[in-house]
Amino acid sequence: MSLIIVVKFTLCSLILGLISAKNDTSEIFLTDIISDKKKYDEHIINRSIGFHEITGFKQSDSSNGIILVHGFYPLGWRSKGFEWAEPIKNFSKAGLPMWLYRYDWNQCPSITAMQINSDLATLLEKNKHLESLIIIGHSFGGLIVTLFSESWESTFPIDAHVIASGLAKSKFDRKYLNCENPKKTKYYISKNVEYKQWRTIKNQDGIFKRLNYDPQIVTFINGETTLLPKKWKGTRVGHNFSILVVSDIILSDLLEKNKRIF
Repeated sequence: MSLIIVVKFTLCSLILGLISAKNDTSEIFLTDIISDKKKYDEHIINRSIGFHEITGFKQSDSSNGIILVHGFYPLGWRSKGFEWAEPIKNFSKAGLPMWLYRYDWNQCPSITAMQINSDLATLLEKNKHLESLIIIGHSFGGLIVTLFSESWESTFPIDAHVIASGLAKSKFDRKYLNCENPKKTKYYISKNVEYKQWRTIKNQDGIFKRLNYDPQIVTFINGETTLLPKKWKGTRVGHNFSILVVSDIILSDLLEKNKRIF
């Protein structure tokens, strides 16, 4: 049995690739990430496809690592990746190796999930000190992390977190007409993945509030769900701010775990 995958390259994808390559570096330096939205230069996202290590902070534990998977950005969106600026700085406090996974959001999500699976095997081969990984996907990136979590067959332990992601079965965007629609009502998570979905309150989420249903509501076999609060530290929890909220929670858990160890 053979699988034939036809990938359609659009002009949009080509332009995006050229823009990314122009500013690409193998690493993302923490001190180069701008937290002022008016001055932000898309440093986080303007790079080639694949893993990019985030450096420039003290790493105290190399046995566990963090991988960040961004969402979808419409053509012309001027602050691509900015929603990750503060969460990245937050995660750096854990002292763990950290990578951003850059992918082509115009590509079929099922193909991207397969690509992460393959690229992750290479990353682990190069970083044999790693004993476990935390993978965090936001929005469209959450769909990709969920598909990855279903297909992960390795015994290497993965802790997956999916934030504000539309997973429910629905009509696929026309840009993906040549793709298999991977969205469904039930997901079967691999036994080697600890999977957690973080839902926003639909009416507070700028992406979901106009829909007549909540696309975050699905069933997981071997997964759990948490509904995020209306506010966090006095700020309304919306689609993008939800990343910072979850980063706070994960960071707190990691620091508490380190206290118990040492």
